[in-house]
Amino acid sequence: MKRYMAILIAGLLCLSAAGCSKGASDTETQSSEKSTLTESSEESSENSSISSVEESDTKETDSNKTEIVDKDGKHIGEIPLNSGITLTDSGIFYSTAIMPDTAADSLSVGMNEGEKTIYEYYLYDPETNKSYSFGSIPDQDYEAGYCRTEINGKLYTLITDGNAMDALPDRLLLAEFDLKEHSFALYTVSENGFPYTAMTEVNGKLLILNHDQTDALNDKLYLFDPDSKRTEHVMQFELNGNKGDTIRAMNSDGKNIFVLRLHFEGENDVTMFVDTYDLEYNKLSEKDISSMLKTVAEAELGAGDVTNEMKQMVSRFLVLDEKYVYYENFSTTRFLGNIEDGKLFSETDGLGDMFLAASGSGKTARLKKRSSRLMTTGIT
Repeated sequence: MKRYMAILIAGLLCLSAAGCSKGASDTETQSSEKSTLTESSEESSENSSISSVEESDTKETDSNKTEIVDKDGKHIGEIPLNSGITLTDSGIFYSTAIMPDTAADSLSVGMNEGEKTIYEYYLYDPETNKSYSFGSIPDQDYEAGYCRTEINGKLYTLITDGNAMDALPDRLLLAEFDLKEHSFALYTVSENGFPYTAMTEVNGKLLILNHDQTDALNDKLYLFDPDSKRTEHVMQFELNGNKGDTIRAMNSDGKNIFVLRLHFEGENDVTMFVDTYDLEYNKLSEKDISSMLKTVAEAELGAGDVTNEMKQMVSRFLVLDEKYVYYENFSTTRFLGNIEDGKLFSETDGLGDMFLAASGSGKTARLKKRSSRLMTTGIT
């Protein structure tokens, strides 16, 4: 059994087959070591394969379909239910799972020896009411759909192949979907990858996290250049037993890089930091956000579960205006707070207010006040 797996299982079970991707709301060791990414020869051969969705003047939908509507609620079309959906500038990118017939009702789908779930990827175009097929990725195991990122008409996501539950090493792959040509290419980030990962854009490039599975756990950050198709190993963090650092997420505003770091002094002695780096990976500051996380976790779960909640994997992490932090994990905790003074917005707006972080096409770049609640909004 691979390292981290006990922590990851709960997160994987709560995700959809495509990695629980969220839809958008508004239509300290440095290394200069470089390695060339290996481009897969597996590109979708039928770039223009199209499946049509029947048009409808009503809002009545098939129970196995998700309805697509415009901002006024007018029916546009439908896509398969339970798809992993991401809004892009070109339409709605989504994935569907084709389960093995022998395991259709089993939670272990995709983990049984000899049978795997096949994931197919599509782009739905609201203007034509058609879905364009990209095909499937050979030997795919798990997609970290919460990492999907669009840059210059291409959508990127992280995938592991093989089988996460066996003892064999798996590759961490970067999938590049060309939203115009309806084709994809694969690049190998690491030959020793792990399903839980993180990714963020840094000025047109992709900063990628991999939990390297070695005797001493090394969290490595790589920078991928979409133009040159090359990767550079830029940062590394080490966790030996129950002492050291592990990375939960990253974010960038184009001027700085923010790293969400969980520090261990012991199995139940953990602290969460937001570290700020410049674009040359020089550390500028670190801010302890543990008190904010603990306050929200205790309100939801009680004091006894706070430590385990702090260890959870993270699905959304944003830093706005260099001082506002949005945090959301795969368990129950999410909050919006001020890094500078450690205060939660819920302390003034009422504990229990819900915050939503937009994902998909467009920059999350402002805070919006509405009905005495603060929320982040995607700006297209």
